[in-house]
Amino acid sequence: MSQLLAMLKPDFLLHHALYGSVVMGFVCPLVGVYFLLRRLVFWGVALPQVSAAGIAFAFMLQGFGVHLFSGAESQEKHLAIIGSVLFTGLSILFLAVLERRGKGVSEGRLGALYALAWAASILFVAWNAAGETEMLGLLKGEIVAISESDFHAMLDIFGLIAAAMLLFQREFLLVAYDRDMAVTLGRNVLLWDVVLYLIVGLTVSLGVMTVGPLVIFGFLVVPPMAALPWARGMMSFSILASLGGGLSALAGFYMSYAYDLPLGPVAVSAACVLLGLSWLAKAAAGLRAGPREIARLGA
Repeated sequence: MSQLLAMLKPDFLLHHALYGSVVMGFVCPLVGVYFLLRRLVFWGVALPQVSAAGIAFAFMLQGFGVHLFSGAESQEKHLAIIGSVLFTGLSILFLAVLERRGKGVSEGRLGALYALAWAASILFVAWNAAGETEMLGLLKGEIVAISESDFHAMLDIFGLIAAAMLLFQREFLLVAYDRDMAVTLGRNVLLWDVVLYLIVGLTVSLGVMTVGPLVIFGFLVVPPMAALPWARGMMSFSILASLGGGLSALAGFYMSYAYDLPLGPVAVSAACVLLGLSWLAKAAAGLRAGPREIARLGA
């Protein structure tokens, strides 16, 4: 308990990393709930790895001497962010076009995209050995080196994402749950699809750049799954998922700090423990999760 209290003090050495992890834990599930509603969970598998491939591509360019910004450290991060956003955005555009043309997005296509992204990440890093250390840090979910400016920029962006997910919740829900009804009610389905996809892309890109692909996938999917059986509406679903993600991130950071373990796997494990407890409590209460809960959220 003393270590936990020490972590929460303003003068804690790693307070930026701690608060960054917790903010990520709160915000990512707000986006992840729509992955469940639209049955796009496999997007959560593929897109973080695609984003990581974009970062590896940026490291490869740096190995070839490509410099777009001044300042050694800042140019590395800025170029990596551009690579992450570019790769993620193009992949979302490709998947969205297939979905709107009625071809769907099969698990096979997403599996191929995931495999290609993994292979590309390894090949890109092979061209720049210095980038291997950075990629290893991403896979572990390490964010201990986050700077003051990066921390505040991350808070601002994640804050805007959270506000958008709550303010436009009705539109996102209607488009995600019943597209025909959305058209009947005069909603611009394409517009809201684009807005949601932009938010997904930004969340994944910034999240992977901050805590790595494993953590982002885990927090996009696991906290919403834990919250689903207890939700009594879309707002309660979002709030419960967000709280579960934030608490899991805090618990994961504490375990990582106290026992000198890699942050990413510990945080995801904490979220999975929460999911297991949710399932046990659900079974004890005689509840049944599944399509009925999802259908009730749209009522």
